[in-house]
Amino acid sequence: MLKTGTTQIKKIVFIQFAASLMAGFVTWLIYPSLAISVLTGSLIASLTNVYFAWKVFSRQKEAKSSEILVTYYGAEVGKIILTVMLFVTAFSVIKPLNVVAMMGAYLIITLIPVIASFVFNDDEITNRRDKNVE
Repeated sequence: MLKTGTTQIKKIVFIQFAASLMAGFVTWLIYPSLAISVLTGSLIASLTNVYFAWKVFSRQKEAKSSEILVTYYGAEVGKIILTVMLFVTAFSVIKPLNVVAMMGAYLIITLIPVIASFVFNDDEITNRRDKNVE
């Protein structure tokens, strides 16, 4: 049985939203015409990751590994469908849209959980490994 905590997930989701808003604001200051594209791409990445985290970690009970795997696959499929729907909506509604800025912001915000997992990693194995390296 595995019980998951959500403290790290909440930090990562908060960082993604903060980075999305900050990217949109900084882009608005420098290149106002690109700001909506950057904000759209970064918010698509943030919203889809919030959906995934909500589906996977909404239940705070112990679960078998097979149940966790089914939940992860279902959440990932839902995330992909939501991502496609949001991009289709962005392409059809937002005019003018800078595709390069939107996709670049999407990719950068998508990488935040990977980077944050290294920063916030307080895993016992990692701590033990770091002590052995010194």
